[in-house]
Amino acid sequence: MFEVNGTYANRKGNYTVLAINGPKMHVRYENGDEANLHVNRQERIWENILVEREALEAEKNTRATRGLTTNQHFIHCVSLPDIEELAFPGWPKVIIALRPEDVETVRKGDRILIYLIDLKLFYAVATITNDAVQKNPKDYLYNVGQKKAHFFPLDIDAEAHSRETAVSIDNVELESYPTLAQMPLESFSYLKISEDDFELLAELLTEVTADEEIDVDEEYEEDIED
Repeated sequence: MFEVNGTYANRKGNYTVLAINGPKMHVRYENGDEANLHVNRQERIWENILVEREALEAEKNTRATRGLTTNQHFIHCVSLPDIEELAFPGWPKVIIALRPEDVETVRKGDRILIYLIDLKLFYAVATITNDAVQKNPKDYLYNVGQKKAHFFPLDIDAEAHSRETAVSIDNVELESYPTLAQMPLESFSYLKISEDDFELLAELLTEVTADEEIDVDEEYEEDIED
């Protein structure tokens, strides 16, 4: 995919490939900084950026022809005392919907921000990939008393991997819910937000994910040098 003298990008910015040596490539960013990056990881980041650009262009075209967007944007509230509790088998596959109004409102293509009520942290951004289906919560290890519940399958677009790298509600201002941190929120509820608020938080979480990828690259580089 990458070629010497080709221009690409990651979440840090645009860069030019100066040399490719096996699994690593030496690049120069627009500000003059140089770095050795892992080819496979950067390939995935670049592909994601291209997908985002295509989606943005398609969205712009849709707005131009219809004058509106069809996808909705939500904050999905989850009550967990510790971020590590998200590391269960069902988490990357689905999110639950317990309220009938959510099953009727949320639909395929909608974008979701995962908000941890107890920690007041935005943890992940995801896309609903299909309409809700009814399943036994035990299939996904959800700790709810119901034998049947509705679940939305999803793709995780970006997620923090620790409390420190998640996005605190104290660091953002939401026009949709300016007092979100003080609101009595119901676990597994869905709060509809504006597209601008969603894009603000999605960008912050995407940057966190990219920074973690770059940190891994740098650690890998140090291991090679050692």
